[in-house]
Amino acid sequence: MIRLRQRLLYLLVIGVSVVAFDQVTKYLIVHFLTHKIVIMPGFADLVVVYNRGMAFGMLNAGACTLRTALLAVLNLGVFAVLLAVFVLSKDVTHLTMVSLCLIMGGAAGNIIDRIRLGYVVDFIDVYVRSAHWPAFNIADSAITVGAVLLAIDLLRSGKTKKSQT
Repeated sequence: MIRLRQRLLYLLVIGVSVVAFDQVTKYLIVHFLTHKIVIMPGFADLVVVYNRGMAFGMLNAGACTLRTALLAVLNLGVFAVLLAVFVLSKDVTHLTMVSLCLIMGGAAGNIIDRIRLGYVVDFIDVYVRSAHWPAFNIADSAITVGAVLLAIDLLRSGKTKKSQT
C-alpha cells in the first residue's frame, strides 16, 4: 500500500513538474514564436494554435463565454474525480500513481489556460503530407502518456489477478 504522504510526493514532483513545463513552453511559444518552425520536415512543426474548444479542436468554432465556462467546470470536475481516486484508492501500484500524476498535471496545465486565457494554447503540429493531427501541447502529451501507462497497468494487474485464481 502506498501511503498518502508518498502519493502527495508523487503528485508534487510529477504533477507540478508537468504543469510547470507545460506553462513555460506555452509562454515561450506565445511570446517568442513569430512563424512556423519546422522541427522534423514532413512530420512536425511548432505553431501557435488557440484552442477554444475541447480535445482535438472539437467545439472550437466561434466565440462563446458559456462554452469556456462549461469546459472549465467540466475539466475541474474531472480533475476532482482523479484527485479523489488518487487519494482514496487502496492497493495501487507505483505505475498507477505515476499515471494519475501525469494525467492530473496535464489536466491542471490546460485548466490554467482555460481559466486564465479562455482557451488552451497548442503548439505541436504533427502531420504526414497533408494529413494533420490536431495541434497539441505538453499537457495533452502528459495526459496521453498517463492514460496509456494506466491502461497498461490495469491490463497487467488484471492478468495478474486472473493467474492467481
